[in-house]
Amino acid sequence: MGVGCSLGTGRRRGYVGDCAMGLGQRPLARTVDVTVASVARMYDFLLRGKDSYPADRAACERLAEAVPDLVSLVESQRAFSLAAVHRLATRHGVRQFLDFGCGLPSWVNTHQVAQQVDRASRVVYIDRDPMVVAHGRAMLEEQGRTAVVQGDLLDGGLFSNPRVSELIDFTRPVAVMMTSVLHCLVDDDRPVEAVRNLLDRLAGGSFLVLSQWVSEDAHLRDRVARIMYRSTAGAWGKVRTPAEVDRFFHGLVLEEPGLGDVSAVALTRRADTEASGLLEYGGVGRLQL
Repeated sequence: MGVGCSLGTGRRRGYVGDCAMGLGQRPLARTVDVTVASVARMYDFLLRGKDSYPADRAACERLAEAVPDLVSLVESQRAFSLAAVHRLATRHGVRQFLDFGCGLPSWVNTHQVAQQVDRASRVVYIDRDPMVVAHGRAMLEEQGRTAVVQGDLLDGGLFSNPRVSELIDFTRPVAVMMTSVLHCLVDDDRPVEAVRNLLDRLAGGSFLVLSQWVSEDAHLRDRVARIMYRSTAGAWGKVRTPAEVDRFFHGLVLEEPGLGDVSAVALTRRADTEASGLLEYGGVGRLQL
């Protein structure tokens, strides 16, 4: 899926310009507060899903005032993510996928694309949001091929989780999906290091599919961050610059066409939509054998 943003540390944060300060760790949530906007439910609403609430829809309206091309931005990310899965499965023979911050189930999801290529493909969806996990387990899980796990990128127990180890053979290549999720992590969470630590545990020939919101406009970055921080009660991270996202791919071999606006790859950005200056930026990188 890869459209949610609920892989953050679960901290309450005090907003400080383009970043934020952690105010202490808390465990994974087990209940759902529908009076506060959820990024996963916001994405669901923007993708014309049915699992949003008034708080989520109001947050989308506020965000769309700053980002008039918000819907096409989300659609581009979605198309890029699914296209990457299909390409990795068909051209590179990848049969294992870890989908972080997967978000609520959509009409087409990672495992459906991968299993159209090879029915034996295995996918583990990972998300913090208990609503995402509950819906995912009800709609997506298939015995022996697909599982949904509550957790996040910063959770060191991922590799020892039996639901993960039952499906994923980490001695063989894995595609790690992190599309439109890392903007939910602040720099204090050390996301570059977290991604690198994960990749260091994977076999050579594994792939990273990563994208997040970026802008060269500092005012726009600040405005989007303020809206999202307030709407989600602090469950937000940072809109980065393209150069900051490039750091996640250090040492990886980039797949064509390299790093950039993913709408150019997905061919989804509508010409009649006013451009806001906010982009979904990223690409696909491969670990060397």
